[in-house]
Amino acid sequence: MNTKWKLFLIATLAFPAQQVLSQDWMVPSDHTALTNPSEYNLENIKKGKELYTRNCQSCHGDPGKNNPLALLPLPVDIASERMHANSEGDLFYKITTGRGVMPPFESTISENERWKLINFIMNFKPGGNQLLVDAPPVKVKLLASVNENKSTVEILAEREDAESTGLENAPVIISAKKTFGNIELGRAITNENGRAEFTIPENVIGDEEGYVSIVVSMGDGYDAHEVALEKAKVGKNKVVPRLIKGEVLWSTNNNIQLWLLLSYISAAGGAWLVIGYAIYQIIKIKKLSKSS
Repeated sequence: MNTKWKLFLIATLAFPAQQVLSQDWMVPSDHTALTNPSEYNLENIKKGKELYTRNCQSCHGDPGKNNPLALLPLPVDIASERMHANSEGDLFYKITTGRGVMPPFESTISENERWKLINFIMNFKPGGNQLLVDAPPVKVKLLASVNENKSTVEILAEREDAESTGLENAPVIISAKKTFGNIELGRAITNENGRAEFTIPENVIGDEEGYVSIVVSMGDGYDAHEVALEKAKVGKNKVVPRLIKGEVLWSTNNNIQLWLLLSYISAAGGAWLVIGYAIYQIIKIKKLSKSS
């Protein structure tokens, strides 16, 4: 097949797909009329931002910067007039069902969170009431320690632009360091002196001796180095099943797997057969040498 025919075939196959993708995304009228039950406030918008960063930003890009991933069709900037030509019900329907390269989020993002995601999108509506503004992060000096007797983490957050000034009403995140990343244990809010105390949940599991490595960090909008508190004895002992009993060379542990036991018996038996055969051949050779 020559080059011209190849190009013709590619264009013929691609044209219907392009036509389908370029069609308007029709939303049922009963969905278009839906209104957002989630209150449009700063807290819900911030939660929507977290959801957008985790699920949408890799394709749609940064709001207002028109830097989407090069897909077909091109993902729409959430701060554009084209995006805000949709009603809140339209956006909810499209986020829920997906289309083409955009996956449906019905099973991965809860209904309540999808509405909060729309709150974040509506924050960029042209001429709207923008509650979340990209201000420079507040630089914070973060200190923390663990009280093992009380199973608490004690925190002090101070502004770096003012000498010894406690940071009030700042969100602090307390996590447990694990092999494949940190697991959030909970959050605390600093008081008027910049101090906070977090009680570690009783169900936190540490290593075999109950040690847990705690990580303390700041929430969105703050610039602070996280504090790592290594090996704090504040967790439950991790139970690790052992296949072989300690200080026993040949264990009769009930946890041993049948395939492992059979493999060992087969290998040991095979080794003894080889040794026996070798001894038999040596004896046979000696008898033959005597008879000759």
